[in-house]
Amino acid sequence: MSRLAASALLPLLWPSLALAQDQGAPLESRAVAAEEELAATPAPVEAAVEPDVMPKTPKPETGLKFLGLMQTKATASNLTSTNPFLDGQVLGTLGGSNGLTVGEDRSAAVEQRVTGFFTYSPQVLSGRASLTAGFEIDYAFGDQSYVTGGNVGGAYGADAVNLQTRRLMATLKPNLGDSVRLSLVLGQQFVSDSVSDPAVSGPDELFRSGGKLMFFGSEATGVSAYARVRNGWGDVVKGRLGAYSLYERGTYMRDDVWLVMADVQVNPLYATHFGAHLWTLRDRSGGNQGIFGLGPTSALAELQGAARLDLRPEGETIAPSVSADLYWVTLDAAYNRDLRLSPLGATAMVTANTGTLYAEGANNVAVRGAVANAEVRLRYAPGEGSVARLEALWSSADDADPLTYSGVITGNSYGIVGAIYASHGTLLLFSDLFSINRMASVVYDVSGGGGGVRAVTGSVGYDLVPGRVTVAVGGGHARDGAGLPYGNEVNLRVVTEPYLFMRVGLWGAMMTPGEAALVNETAYAAYLGFDWLVF
Repeated sequence: MSRLAASALLPLLWPSLALAQDQGAPLESRAVAAEEELAATPAPVEAAVEPDVMPKTPKPETGLKFLGLMQTKATASNLTSTNPFLDGQVLGTLGGSNGLTVGEDRSAAVEQRVTGFFTYSPQVLSGRASLTAGFEIDYAFGDQSYVTGGNVGGAYGADAVNLQTRRLMATLKPNLGDSVRLSLVLGQQFVSDSVSDPAVSGPDELFRSGGKLMFFGSEATGVSAYARVRNGWGDVVKGRLGAYSLYERGTYMRDDVWLVMADVQVNPLYATHFGAHLWTLRDRSGGNQGIFGLGPTSALAELQGAARLDLRPEGETIAPSVSADLYWVTLDAAYNRDLRLSPLGATAMVTANTGTLYAEGANNVAVRGAVANAEVRLRYAPGEGSVARLEALWSSADDADPLTYSGVITGNSYGIVGAIYASHGTLLLFSDLFSINRMASVVYDVSGGGGGVRAVTGSVGYDLVPGRVTVAVGGGHARDGAGLPYGNEVNLRVVTEPYLFMRVGLWGAMMTPGEAALVNETAYAAYLGFDWLVF
């Protein structure tokens, strides 16, 4: 393409990705969204110029691809960290065991993260096999230097061993014909509670299908098989079968935690999807993995806003060893969930959580919980950001029966940031998806610490310049199962994209807590963010 044609193309390659590149999505899905935007951009008419007759050096095809994301975020708030040991990475319930609370003074910090994925697909295999390695480095400006560990290394002198492994996996794609696509993924990968493969799916496919990342959404090591049956107008049936080792304490001991997931989605009507999902977790760890423990009786669950159950027999002071068999059954439906086929889109899901907790020397406890969620969105004007949305969330609350836990259990009981409620659009009431190392909110887990959640969130956005500048206001209200309020939030964002896949935005939020919150002071946060997606 001539230089004149390239200059004509540049203004057309500025569609807004303010909604498509949500930070809570794995990096692969944001690249998919970016590629879809490029594919939808009409090609310009070539200008009449003299042909370039100079010989060209052929571009080498190495089979190596790079995908990267750089994030920088400057935050001002009245949130105060009271635990210096957790200052490198603060997450969980605001006012909880993470030591983060609401103070009288303003605090400020600048954070930065760079994530890079390298995928090598040998030319001789014609794209049927690839190896992916993903790494991350993040820190706060001026935090520490000459140290070893993640989430630090931004001080004067800097030198730190802080590389974190995010992916290490092989992907195989057997040739089964044009109508059937199969991907086999082996190794450390992103595991969601959706039928979709994160490596080839946009954020809406993960945020608005299956469990919407409310139950599982993090890295795990195992094997996945993703299948798609296609016809001339798209996927007719999609399926996923996966098995993942969450913890392996002793190689030759029966003390593991395994997660097995089976999902299917059908598309019987135009832009309409129905899904069924079954996930089962077998925990024989005794709750003794990691520095915080794990499972529904662990400090890890309490840190991340899940229920921390006390299964000690009456009069006992030492917690018993606890194992579990847990099951989740989810049904979901969606119409035009990514708003690509019409201005109106809607999603809904319901999950039943069941199983048994086995406490050594104590009575078994039955798990009987449920979650329901629904969302409606409307694109009412040109531009990716000109969308109005309304969403409702309900989760069951635990009751007084000591032999039954009637709340829900999520991946937050088994891993740090093991589950993220992704589509709410709030910053302080629910977890901020744009956070780097500081993610705390009044309601961190959809179980509400076992107390249940009744919440309504919404927003209205408008593209002042279609594809270039988006302004949006939003907020939410949440209560627990007893009707006590967690709090209310209002927020505002202004986002612009000065260059292709490079976003600059200003976000702000204020949250007034209620009786069910662990803090009693009004919280606020404002930040300026810079994101650059490179692929």
